[in-house]
Amino acid sequence: MVKRTGRRVVTAMAVALALALAGCTNASNTSDAQQLYDRAAVSESDVRLDNAVMAFFVGPQNSEMYTVVGEVHRPGYLVLVNADGSFRTVKTKRMDMMSPIWSRHGLYFTDESDDYQLTATGLTKTANTKINAQNQMFALPEGGAVGVYNAGFVDGGGYNNQVSVTKAGTARLYNVQGNYFTGALCGSEIFGLTNRPGTHDREAAQLPNMTSSMDQSSRPQMLARLYPADGGEKVVAWRPHFGGGTPAGRVPCRENVITFLSWDRDSQGGEQPNVVSWDTRTGEYQAHPLTFDDGTRLNFEYFGGIVQDVQAGKLQWIYGDGRVFSTDSRTGQTTTEFDTNLGAGARVPSQTTFVFSGAQLHALSTVPGGEGEMVYTVLSRTDGKVLSRVSVHIPNTSVNVSYLNLSHMAVRPAL
Repeated sequence: MVKRTGRRVVTAMAVALALALAGCTNASNTSDAQQLYDRAAVSESDVRLDNAVMAFFVGPQNSEMYTVVGEVHRPGYLVLVNADGSFRTVKTKRMDMMSPIWSRHGLYFTDESDDYQLTATGLTKTANTKINAQNQMFALPEGGAVGVYNAGFVDGGGYNNQVSVTKAGTARLYNVQGNYFTGALCGSEIFGLTNRPGTHDREAAQLPNMTSSMDQSSRPQMLARLYPADGGEKVVAWRPHFGGGTPAGRVPCRENVITFLSWDRDSQGGEQPNVVSWDTRTGEYQAHPLTFDDGTRLNFEYFGGIVQDVQAGKLQWIYGDGRVFSTDSRTGQTTTEFDTNLGAGARVPSQTTFVFSGAQLHALSTVPGGEGEMVYTVLSRTDGKVLSRVSVHIPNTSVNVSYLNLSHMAVRPAL
């Protein structure tokens, strides 16, 4: 799916499948929704984390910032939710698909002009002008955050992403070649996966066994280190992957090995969902087809909404229809764990975003344009038992209204 913007930014199909949450209502409702978030806004000087347990972002999509009538500036809102469903907001400038991230050092978020760190003592704001379309966000274990931003095609060929590093009130910004919607934090290093390698496109075309006989323009998947760096990316390795899709977002890394699911298309056009393990030190990888004892079959329509983490030595993941699975990365053998009954996807009325944290699975659900309020659910990762469920006091009609599109959420990390 192509996101049409003034910068020709390309959005992965995975993002569209996972986060197609836009509503279609009139301008008066948009005004009502904005007033709702404005009334809950806390000044930057007064805001604290306090008892917030979860945070998410609503704001304009990139395609709504650049229109046929010119550039449009509308605010976004970071929403801080308490255990009882009450909420506060922090008003920001624009950032498409903003992905707040929470660590023991605080809650990190961003907009096109500044980077933010919110803690129990207050808000730190660091000036940092950048592209207003975010691909990923990572919290560094030593404190600070790294964001990846989608700068789009550049003149003369190539595809730029920006990497922003914010630490201790200072920010640094540099360009990398490639478009990275999927990535992993390995220790204090950040790696990205891409099928759009920018100027490395010519390099990929010369590699043995890395060309598709079905589509000569298709390029293999590239693994690159994005941070730390003085500037630019370090290409680690390639693997033959000529379409399909890798779910967007953060994927787990253990002992320098990234593990993730990928709907792979081979050089002859054959397709299958695989579990991939990719060593960031050696560049070697293994890929195994997913196999299910109970005969489960996956549909690519829901594949892009997958959220992944490691639990008890296996890759645990939630499929777009709300079912949770675990996969042995050494064999591809996959077991159905439980059904959250919180399905998401293009054909499901409700939309849900999921986050794994510690021993829990967190879910934020909304019915775009529907009655009632948003619902925040916490489940056990072991058996799917509902540990808590609370209504967030935001009407569904005020969540996905024109440009106020629900983006990623973050939860307070377990101690």
